[in-house]
Amino acid sequence: MTAAVEAREARAAFAPLAAYGRIALAVSGGPDSVALAYLVARWRAERGETPDVTLLTVDHDLRPGSREEALFVGRIAKSLGLPHAILTWSHGGSATSGLQAKARAARYDLIAAHCHANDIEALVTAHHLDDQAETFLMRLKRGSGLDGLAAIPEASVWAGVPVLRPLLEVPKARLAATLTDAGIGFVEDPSNADLRFERARMRASGDALAKLGLSPAALARSARRLRRAQNAIEDATTAFLAEHGAVSAAGFCVLGEQALLAASAEIALKSLSRVVTAVGGGAKPIRLSKLEALLDALQDGPRTTHTLGGCRVQPMRSGKIGVFRETRGTGLPSLRLRPGERALWDNRFRVELGAGESHPVTVEALGEAGWRGLRPSLPWLAALPRFAAATLPAVRCGREIIVPPHLATYAAAGRHVTAGFSARFVGLARLGHQPDPGPAR
Repeated sequence: MTAAVEAREARAAFAPLAAYGRIALAVSGGPDSVALAYLVARWRAERGETPDVTLLTVDHDLRPGSREEALFVGRIAKSLGLPHAILTWSHGGSATSGLQAKARAARYDLIAAHCHANDIEALVTAHHLDDQAETFLMRLKRGSGLDGLAAIPEASVWAGVPVLRPLLEVPKARLAATLTDAGIGFVEDPSNADLRFERARMRASGDALAKLGLSPAALARSARRLRRAQNAIEDATTAFLAEHGAVSAAGFCVLGEQALLAASAEIALKSLSRVVTAVGGGAKPIRLSKLEALLDALQDGPRTTHTLGGCRVQPMRSGKIGVFRETRGTGLPSLRLRPGERALWDNRFRVELGAGESHPVTVEALGEAGWRGLRPSLPWLAALPRFAAATLPAVRCGREIIVPPHLATYAAAGRHVTAGFSARFVGLARLGHQPDPGPAR
């Protein structure tokens, strides 16, 4: 008989959550996430109702019944004495190819935006040991490198929000047994058994793989050991970026060109991945093959501009490589912000309008025309590379002049600054707080 998760195990698994004052749990209504909600609620009650916990459900609106499942989670949340919010993905019915990957990215983007808007400090998900094994196999099939085969990390960052996965060592069966013991129901997403999806096919092959000794526990153990090696490379990458890279509060980064090209391929690729993901907003993972092609192009020359992951990567006269947000393609978003509101703009900046402001504002990209118009009166803005300045979040108040934000490391003073509007580059959480590069050309 499969054993339920005991209170002592939950205490050990959830210990990292105690570092946060407000957390959110991603709960779909399936057995894994409902078990997470139940276990966290039980753990929280032991601690005296801390930290604050909110359940978040994303309704992808991809099939009949999805709204009822989200409402079911609301009833679970009420029974546990926890608040609940439903976030809806407006996909316009166009999601076809790569459906699950698109839905996953949308889910994280919606949740990250909600977390920033509501001062939620971390997101907790219910990924478990079987998820780890399936992810390992899917990435092995694609010929992934170390990053891919290390599979699902215990902690990561999405759009500036820490993502914690405390149940990675727990088999799915034990989570279901926990709910059975507690008498708590759950729903089953039919897509989990839909063989059109790769993860469902991997799941259906579980028995055959187990007969070969490839059990979920064995596969997850390999991923965990590879994660150790991957963590060592992450640490080396952090040290490399601290010495040879600098990230700006204005949302761009510069790297030492000679150092990058002289570094080992793994460190160079990891550095490019981190920087491009942070500066580009991390809308979707960057394929290793594309990073390899970018590194090859930088090594082979000539000194031309490249695009990847929503970024433009270009050599600079100073012997540096600049990484800036790209503005072509779909363009940058527009966001309406009311007094007292916080939001996530372009997956890169947490923006906020002070409660004392009298009117809502529209947040858009400053654009090159706005940069040219304002730089004579704002020296800090004039000192920025135009590619960086053009992609800053800016305020438009009716027909009034564009108002750039006050950024933490710049003395943005003058009549063009609205004191009640602020912006913070969330990519700093991924890259660390290296010294600001300041003016760069």
